[in-house]
Amino acid sequence: MKRYLIPIQNASQTETVQRIPVDDAPVGIYRLDNDTYDVVAEAGGRRIRLGVEDAAVSRKKNGEAPVQLSPTRHGITVQNQTSTNPITIQRNPGEELLEQGETTTITDDCVIELGIGVEIRANVRGVDTGVDDDQATIDEGGDDGVEIEEHVRSVSKLICVLADNDEVSACWNRLQTLHDTVTERPVEDTAYEQVDEDLEQVLSRLESRIKNSMRSADELDDEFRAEIKRITERVESIYARN
Repeated sequence: MKRYLIPIQNASQTETVQRIPVDDAPVGIYRLDNDTYDVVAEAGGRRIRLGVEDAAVSRKKNGEAPVQLSPTRHGITVQNQTSTNPITIQRNPGEELLEQGETTTITDDCVIELGIGVEIRANVRGVDTGVDDDQATIDEGGDDGVEIEEHVRSVSKLICVLADNDEVSACWNRLQTLHDTVTERPVEDTAYEQVDEDLEQVLSRLESRIKNSMRSADELDDEFRAEIKRITERVESIYARN
């Protein structure tokens, strides 16, 4: 299983988005006790700036980070240890609030929100998602040295299969994986920025559909299904030629 965090604030500001592993030791999130209000992650004695300032994020108390993320056999445990403001876990669908002293476990991709504007994407890889084992693990290839082109092709193929089978939540999850890859691995291509933007829009629309109680989250109409397939084909194309 692979568990890591990606500060969303850095995604559009840097060419390479730094992943913060949640493996052998817990990762603490807190605000520095200085005039900058810098928010950092701390793991194994290493401090990583998240690229955002937020006075609403709590500072360390008695040497303890207010928010702690720890690896478990099921995914990542998120604990609000001393944070005055609640932590929001944006799942798919719905959200969960963690008040001080409360804990939850993440078993799939989600977004952790704290303070006023700090967003961190938590990725969990290798958890059973209900699809075939070979398909469920193909998105791990990017970290194992597999060529990025093959990784993108494999994830895109799975997205199309899930869309055809009306597995909407799983389709959203894999689209998020594809978007993470595009964001983390930019290429020198005139079509890159537009594809990245269009992929994000499709992802957002699919998420809105899942959260909309007035619409069925269990099926996709033909037009939307075709749009999902088109965007995956465009992503495949730019990585195939670069």
